[in-house]
Amino acid sequence: MASSKRSSNTMLFAILGVAALAAGIFAIRMVTRSPATSESPAPAPQQASKADETLNAVLALKRDRRWGEAKAVLESAIARTADDQSLYIELAEVNVGLQDFKGAYDAYEKALAIGPREGELEFAAGTAANAAERLDRAVEHYQAAEAALKNDYRPPLYFAQVLIKLNRFDEAKVRLRRVQMLKPDEPIAHGSMAEIFLRENLPDLAIQTVAEARRLQPDYLTWRLVEARARKRKGQAQEALDLLKDLPDAQKLEPGVMPLMGECFGMLRKPADAADAFAAISNQFPQRGDLALDTALWYERAGDKAKAKPFAERAKMLAVAGAEDVLARLE
Repeated sequence: MASSKRSSNTMLFAILGVAALAAGIFAIRMVTRSPATSESPAPAPQQASKADETLNAVLALKRDRRWGEAKAVLESAIARTADDQSLYIELAEVNVGLQDFKGAYDAYEKALAIGPREGELEFAAGTAANAAERLDRAVEHYQAAEAALKNDYRPPLYFAQVLIKLNRFDEAKVRLRRVQMLKPDEPIAHGSMAEIFLRENLPDLAIQTVAEARRLQPDYLTWRLVEARARKRKGQAQEALDLLKDLPDAQKLEPGVMPLMGECFGMLRKPADAADAFAAISNQFPQRGDLALDTALWYERAGDKAKAKPFAERAKMLAVAGAEDVLARLE
């Protein structure tokens, strides 16, 4: 099937990454300006007053989500005062608002270079580096955040996601076990551990572990997907399908769901049932050409060219690659 060619495992892992960052990747925790210490002399009153004026103006713009204007104000202030850490921290947060994670990470790097290098700032820099796919830098910042924020579950939780991306599963499991000690009711720790077990081809352990994530977060689709994939891996295609077939139609559009359902129908040798399931979703969302093509392919596999043809025509109209060839076969 067209969409089934994309690995449901890869798509699910993308979802897991988002889940793991749900606590803050798109709203990185505010890192306030550190008070002056004996090692960092207080700025002159006039300089402090101008910085405060800038920060107050930026705060108002951020409240209104006027990110571009806030960035312009900060860049102008930085051009005048290039060694104020708070300005770079604000610039990083504004770049997060603009979904510019590379820019956010660059700003955090400059803030850290000015100092002080506090744990919260290292954590924020690691999170931005992760979002910008600078995984090597994320590792360094999360290690520093772990050392500084010893009893905080967030650094090891986020660090584990980076380590999973790097296929460093043993190190990731160490972090996840620490999260489970610090915050036993954190579902992402249990769900991420289950994902690792599944990638290590240990489906029984994956099912046992994800059960706790599902207990803590019963309506969360990702944990249901982990269990469904594990059951399919064990050859329990019907049990896997039962976890997915009654989902709301909108959830079936989430990455990995329909391809996994298709794989289960295929294992059960039920192409006609698969075709009907795909047709129902395709008719609900006719703008999705990929679903239309998958439906046509399933009906073709079931030997029903008459039902396959209108879906192939829809896919061709929506300019889906390969639809014209399928339609030619059905003529």
